[in-house]
Amino acid sequence: MRRPIIYRDPLNRCFGCGPANPRGLQLTFVETDDGVEVEYVAPAAVQGAPGVVHGGIQATLLDETLCMTAYAKVGMSVVTGELTVRYLRPAPTGTPLVARGRIVEEKAKGWIIEGTIHLVATGEALTQARGRFFPQANVS
Repeated sequence: MRRPIIYRDPLNRCFGCGPANPRGLQLTFVETDDGVEVEYVAPAAVQGAPGVVHGGIQATLLDETLCMTAYAKVGMSVVTGELTVRYLRPAPTGTPLVARGRIVEEKAKGWIIEGTIHLVATGEALTQARGRFFPQANVS
């Protein structure tokens, strides 16, 4: 199964997925049998070392992917309580990447979700993340 996740509030200014944030990543996710995935080609403007996606952008890409995994599979928006990122190989700018997330454990008050960034061309894993996520409380 592959189906687009419709979470495109036109007023959403989220840096990762918000269409109303012109400087954001503008991510559009697809639900899969296991979780979600998103393809992304990082522009040179988000590099850290020359030709390498800044680690903070990689962490953001994974954080958004893990949150959207909960949205797709549990049906609710979540907030990040903890996120651990491990950088395995440099993630190149200007190259198609895919981030994937999946829920690995349900806890009493939330979920443990894992994800990885891969090169689209080879499937090589570049960056991994694991986090704990909690239902989003209504904030006024």
